[in-house]
Amino acid sequence: MPIPPLLQVERLALGGAAGKQAQELSFVLNPGEVMGVVGPPDSGKSALLRALAGIQRSEPGRVRICGRSPGSLQTRALVGYVPSAPALYEEFTCVEYLGFFAEAFGLENHYRPYLIRESLRLVRLEDCLRTAIADLRSHGVRRRLALARALVHDPHLLVVDDALARLDRVEARQMVEVLGEIRNTGKTLVLSGPSLAELAGLCSHLCILVGHQPLACGEVRALRPRISNLRMMQVQLLDHVPEAVRRLEGDRRVFHLLQNLPNYNLLRFLFDGTSDEFDELLESLRRAGVSIVSYAEDPSFLGLMAGP
Repeated sequence: MPIPPLLQVERLALGGAAGKQAQELSFVLNPGEVMGVVGPPDSGKSALLRALAGIQRSEPGRVRICGRSPGSLQTRALVGYVPSAPALYEEFTCVEYLGFFAEAFGLENHYRPYLIRESLRLVRLEDCLRTAIADLRSHGVRRRLALARALVHDPHLLVVDDALARLDRVEARQMVEVLGEIRNTGKTLVLSGPSLAELAGLCSHLCILVGHQPLACGEVRALRPRISNLRMMQVQLLDHVPEAVRRLEGDRRVFHLLQNLPNYNLLRFLFDGTSDEFDELLESLRRAGVSIVSYAEDPSFLGLMAGP
């Protein structure tokens, strides 16, 4: 009998805008593979990760972890999940915090000290064993402690929502290094964020979500031709904003158009096209009487993945 993949997602629908048919999401991940889930705010990233962790129902569609449903008690022991805003128990020390979750997972007493120390070692916090959580001032350190909590029961699959949220550059670099070391132990990782930025070098797979719909999903090497022209753009307008919004919403190459409030004249959207095609789009807006003050691309959206 063939061994099932570590993570298998089949025909999963995340919902979307009313009146639009939901597109289905399917992919497979094996040990040591890393998927980056990227998309604008409210694009369905957290919903997907909660479905993988068994916190949210995956109907319609099917999620299997080592061939089992993620909702079962046996399967939950195979998954470590870090939400975008994890709760830390301030009155505990780090060892007490991890010990609480080790007990909750039913880990045998004689294994707990080793697993607690090993999870702290993996996130580079082995010196914080007796430190009170209330004394941890760095957001990066607190974020890595939450990661240690998700690792304490030695799961096969690690799911981290908004992996680099609120981290400065140094903290983000440390987190990326830690996640790479966790991947090297053979664990499978699913990481989400508004852009790939520093995570691009870690990912073997990519899922781009827009409006709770998959825009692209699969192995990075196979997706490169598909995403080579995909870019996150920001356009500052002087006037005729409603006309610009109407025209952009009607363009099949424009996805997830957002108006940044309170700056009503600032538009942000995904554009699927070449630089020449984007210039043509801007020129069509000018011909319609729209005055464009400036425009810029966010190069961190896909990191280095969209390059050659």
